[in-house]
Parts: sequence; structure tokens; C-alpha cells
Amino acid sequence: MKEILELRVNLEYAHLLFDESECKNVGSSIIKIVYIAKDDPRYNKIPLMDNEIKRKYDTCFFYGWKYKRSYTQTELNSAKLLQMKIDKVFEPTGEECGTLYDESVACKICGAKRKQISSLILKKKSIPQKDIAKTIGGEIVVSSRFAEAVKRRSLKGLNLLPVNFVNGESSYYQLKALNGICLSNNTVVGVNPFDLSTYCREEIYKCPNGDTIGLNLLSEVYVVNNHLIYDYDFLESKQYVGINRGLLRPEPIYFCSQSFRQMVKEEKLSGFEFEIANIE
Repeated sequence: MKEILELRVNLEYAHLLFDESECKNVGSSIIKIVYIAKDDPRYNKIPLMDNEIKRKYDTCFFYGWKYKRSYTQTELNSAKLLQMKIDKVFEPTGEECGTLYDESVACKICGAKRKQISSLILKKKSIPQKDIAKTIGGEIVVSSRFAEAVKRRSLKGLNLLPVNFVNGESSYYQLKALNGICLSNNTVVGVNPFDLSTYCREEIYKCPNGDTIGLNLLSEVYVVNNHLIYDYDFLESKQYVGINRGLLRPEPIYFCSQSFRQMVKEEKLSGFEFEIANIE
């Protein structure tokens, strides 16, 4: 596995650490994209530079980040469990469109695990043209192509529920996992790659009840070995990642089998990314 960090660097200060030839334009007048590996000697200088820029100029050295992990086909094909990642996020949320939730069952501290008590309602034409996407509130929507492929292949552990539009029925389905597995303590979470804080001001990122373990996932996922991993094709984590802020809610991490991944490849389904999940 090769891991590299994509940083969205403040254009005004990028030259303090990076050469112009390393910076990629992204159509923004204030941001440059830089790719850097952990073994680069400048990697550990990034948080120092960020603190210095904040102190002197009250702004950030970088605005966003994303880990990019690449695997050989042998590594991917031999994995017993995969993390399923969704690369398209959209608005408005189901909550904004009339989907009902029971907040009384949610964690009183982090807001995780509220119960959906109505069908998912969304706005027509808001869903990206992909076979899977999710709202900023974490509600997952899949195409009829995806649903039909799942049924043909008899994949286990997926709950597919009809999605309604504000003005009527749709051909989409809401995807939910029927079973959950536990993350291990080796799963690293934090605010960003250089900040592992568990709280900030009045926001709590790590729930003392154990429902939410951090703001963002920073590492590959590590899970506790469980028979469910070998019995089902789709699972979610029992611990959540994220924050209860406005329409945002903590979300589980999703996992899938090789059969699930094979379906995505053979059916040419779009919107999916996969990383290896480590079983301990």
C-alpha cells in the first residue's frame, strides 16, 4: 500500500514550504493542491507552518486534506474485508425534505444513532448521476441498477428501502446495513492528520459513551475479528465518526466483501471507492 496526503494549501503561503513546480492549480484563486508522503522531511513541518501562519496572519496554511491510498491488485484481491467509500455527497438532506427521525433514542452527547421513522424523502434531480451517493446528513442512496445487481447475486446484509421524492415516487433506494462490527483501537481518528484533538471549545469529537470516536478517519480501518465478516457482504461499524452540527450527523464506516467489490467491477457501477480493512 502506498499512502500520500493531498493538501489544499493557501496559495499566498505555499512557497514557504513547497516549490512552484509541486503545486497544482484547482481552478481556485486562493488554493493550490500539493501531494506529500509521510516520509518527506517537510511533512512534520506542515503543522508548525500552520501554527505560525495562524499566529502571524490569523489564517490557515492549508484549508483541506485527503489521504490517497493505492494498492496492488494482489493486495486488493487478497483482502478479507474492504472499506466501502462513497465519493459523491449532495444536498438537501432527507431531514430538509420531510424525512422523520426519532431524536430521543440518539446519544445525548454526540447525537449519533438517531432512528429514522419514515421513508427517506429527497428532492428530485438533487441526486448525483452515480449508482451510489449520500447526503451531507449521511443518508445513502443507490440506483435501481445497484439494487437489481444485489438481488441477482443474492448479496447478504443489505437493506434496500424505497426512496420517495417530495412530489412522488422515485426509482432510487436507500441503503442500510443490517449488522455492525467493532472498530479496534488501532483505527486513528482526529481533526486532521496533524491534530488528534478529541474536543474543541464546546464541540466534543470523542463521545464518552463510545458512540462517536472522532471527527475524521485518518488511517486505514482496523476492526475486531467477528464471524459476521465472513457471513455477510455489507456491514457497518458500531462506532461512528463525525459530528452533530447543523444537518451533519456522525456516521458509521461501511465495509463490504470481495463479492460486493466484484459486483461493482463487473456491473460497472459508479461512485464507489475501496480500501483494505484490517482484521485483528
